[in-house]
This record gives sequence, structure tokens and C-alpha cells, in this order.
Amino acid sequence: MRCCATSTRSPRDGAVPDPPVADAVVARLLAWRVARVYGVPGAATAPLVEAVRAAGGDPEFVPVRHAESAALMAAGHARFAGGVGVCLSGGGPDALGLLGGLDAARRAGLPVLAVLGEQQPDGHRDDGPRFAGTCRHVRYAADPARVPELVDEVLGSALRGGGPVCLVLPGEASVRRPSTDAGRVVDPWQALDDLAARLPPGSAVTVDGGATVAGYARHLRVPSGVEVLRTDGAPGTALPYALAAKLAAPDRPVLAVVADEGMRASGLAELVTVARHRTAWPDPRLVLLVLNTRSGHPRYAQSPHPPADDVPYAGWARLLGLHGLRLDRPELVGAAGDEALGADRPCLLELVVGPAGVGSAGALRPVGVDGGRSPD
Repeated sequence: MRCCATSTRSPRDGAVPDPPVADAVVARLLAWRVARVYGVPGAATAPLVEAVRAAGGDPEFVPVRHAESAALMAAGHARFAGGVGVCLSGGGPDALGLLGGLDAARRAGLPVLAVLGEQQPDGHRDDGPRFAGTCRHVRYAADPARVPELVDEVLGSALRGGGPVCLVLPGEASVRRPSTDAGRVVDPWQALDDLAARLPPGSAVTVDGGATVAGYARHLRVPSGVEVLRTDGAPGTALPYALAAKLAAPDRPVLAVVADEGMRASGLAELVTVARHRTAWPDPRLVLLVLNTRSGHPRYAQSPHPPADDVPYAGWARLLGLHGLRLDRPELVGAAGDEALGADRPCLLELVVGPAGVGSAGALRPVGVDGGRSPD
């Protein structure tokens, strides 16, 4: 059994501030000799992932595509490598995916720590009750100063008693924030406006949930007669909504604006569903506009240690018999929109973008009273 090393915190003398929450968590994981952290990249987990990378990759962050896989890999780590397996997820809907893997760890008596990154700045959203029936303990790190001792407590509890434990971290106001900015290759505003303007009356547009494209539904300009379906959920909701809209009205053109993290979580698999049903549609126009940050989440592209993880979405679509376009040149946006809407089959239009112009609703450029955008 691995024991806890001496706390790495400096003595409190009133002059030394507490370290950022993410840095404090990583320091304690390192002290407990945690070798790997398994998790899904996302807005709430980005600070902790960045802290791991800034620390030189010790512990190593292993990105996975689904939260349940993260929990199962953490359980497998505890079984085959020893010590505590650690998995990471955002709070809210993203956290539910952990439960299947954590239940497997509970039944096997394997020590696993589930770390939930809250997205609310006040840290008051209560994800704990969802885990109380599966985890032996659920602890809330509402006070950033207590994070190191809480990490020690839950890791020690997992090792002593076996089974999973849970630590809920405070909101993003308390965690590390990357400061390096990076430009984009294609402006998603331009591409989305250009493509939406080409939609005929009667079309439907679905916009993903999550941090990547949050706010687009509110700011999107569409021609008269085009319906915007708001998907106020986790990333990955736009494609199922769009597919359902197309199945309900096969002669209706549909555009889905899909977040990078949502496409990774479930979108790649659901392209198989699109390919299976497309031949029954009299109007083949189902266009998936995928924002590829090449890093799993736009926030990572701002990091001095961005993960290189460029998924070939358009190539995967072509393998399934769909039309696939990868766009990394702004001057080709108009031509790509024409090709996507003129294809004889559903099309995945992959935009290679960076973090600028993509993020929370507060980061989006405002819309003027007359419907046009205010000057930058």
C-alpha cells in the first residue's frame, strides 16, 4: 500500500497565497505517486489537465472519449498497477457517464477517486447526491485552501477501505487559467453565417450545448423561415437533435453545429446512424458543421502545452459513404458551403478553428438591436 507523503504546502503565515486549486490537486496526486489520470477533455476539466501538463506530465493525463471509459480505466489501473486509480470529468450531465465504471469499481472493491470539475463559479451545484449511492465518500472542496487536505483524505479513504470515492472541485473562478492566446485558422462566425445564409426556407438548425458553441443559438442570424432548435444540454446534443429532425421530415434541410468535444464523445458513432438512414431521404441535405480545435476543447489551444489530438472528422465521414470536407482556409468558406448543401448525400463540413471567437456566451461578439453585430 502506498502511503501519503508529507504535505507540499508551505506554512501559512498570512503572506503566502494558496496555490491555484488545479495546481494543489496535482501536487497532492504527485505526492501520493498517482501515475495517471484518465478523463474526458472539456471546459470544467481543462484547468486540471493544463496543470498536469504544466507539471511535466507527472502524473500523465490520458484523454478518453467517454466518461465511463475513464472510470473503467481507473478501476483497471487500480487492479493491475496498484494504488488508487483516478478519473476526471466535468460536473452536470458529463459526470453521469462515470457512474457505470464507478459501480464496477464498487463491486470489485477497487480504490478509485473520481474528480468532478464544477462549471459553476460559486461551486454550489450539487452533483454529490448522484454519486452518494456508488461512492463511499463524497467531499466538496468549496474552500480552495482545504483542497490539499481533502485530496489526502479521499485518497487515504480509498486505499484503506477499497471502492470509489468522489471529490467535487469548486468553480472555474478558483482554478488555474491559461494566459497564452492563439489565433484561429477559420473564423467560425464567418463560416456559420455564410452557411446559414444559404439555407432555404423551412430548414432547421440545431446548435450544440457546452462551452465550445454556447451562445451561438442566441446570436445566430438565419434567413426568414429557418427554425433554430436550441439544445440546452451537454456537448453532443446537436447531432441527435438534427438526426431526429431529419427522420421526422426527410425532405427538410437540416444544419447541425457540433462541438469538438461532443463529436468525440458520441458524434463519430452516430455518423453510422446517419449513413444507415440517408438513402431513405428524398432531400439529402443534412450538413454537420464540426468545429475542430485539434485539441479536444478550445481552452486547451490557449495553453502553452496544448495536446495534439487532431481527429479527421471529414475523413471518417467519407469512410462511411458520406460527403466530407475539411476546411482550413477562410477564403474557401463560401465554396465549401455551396458544395456541402449541393452534395447528393449528407455532408460533414469540418472547420479547423482555434479558441478565438469560440467559447462561453460571454466571449461571443454581441448582436446589435437591428440584428447586425456590434463593431469589434
